[in-house]
Amino acid sequence: MSQPSVSHLIRRLEAEVGQTLVVRGREVTLTRQGQALADIARRAILSIDGAVRESRDQSALKSGSVSVAVGHVSAATLLPRILVAFNQRHPNIELIVVDCVVEQIRNKLLSHEADVGLGAVVGSDDSRLSTELLWDGGVSLFMRDDHYLADREAIDAAILAELPCIQLNPNAPPWLVISRLLVANGIHPRVDQRVVLVSTAVGMIQAGMGVAMLPHAAAAQAPRGVRAVPIRNPFLSWPISLVRLSNHPLSPAAQAFAAIARDVLRRF
Repeated sequence: MSQPSVSHLIRRLEAEVGQTLVVRGREVTLTRQGQALADIARRAILSIDGAVRESRDQSALKSGSVSVAVGHVSAATLLPRILVAFNQRHPNIELIVVDCVVEQIRNKLLSHEADVGLGAVVGSDDSRLSTELLWDGGVSLFMRDDHYLADREAIDAAILAELPCIQLNPNAPPWLVISRLLVANGIHPRVDQRVVLVSTAVGMIQAGMGVAMLPHAAAAQAPRGVRAVPIRNPFLSWPISLVRLSNHPLSPAAQAFAAIARDVLRRF
């Protein structure tokens, strides 16, 4: 920029603030107010430069964070594998887990408490949300390994009407779908207990209080003495989806999490 242009800009700034900012003579010096404005401008430029560098680092996945709202069943079964893969590939990104019951994922996203959601979310008619199916596993009957059905390779769903069942989070969307499917097939499970947490259901199984329908993915974390037998006739689906706000772009960190989740669940 030429010297006359600089002088013109300084005069405009002086007119704007109503004070002399530069002492003109053989040497050009700043007045006290001019120095104060220069210091503020210098700090502003440094802040902008810092913000630009931070944005570039986030785009390059060298920094950043992502908050994930996870249904408690997925948090106990699938999330650990995703976390290990994510931390190995992106060690500089902070991943914040917001564990909750699956019905709360929607509100966690709408309140911006979470960037993405992961769990057994059935397709929503809420246009503000976008749901991507990542994995569709089956449901198994969990029981003590000394149960008379424990050695079966699979069991028909009709047996649920005869066994004391522990029902997990009956108001969760996937269970509502499963319940309707069972009723449509003339099957009415005998429910003796209703619980919210997988750990509670497993504890009751260990105590001999009954059996529980759980996603088969939970078999990998089942404690010693508990066995999972797949349910058939009909096959009971347990879909795992990635949920996000439809019109809200994902940050680079959130995009990285989504990519890792897809990869891990594709190989699950």
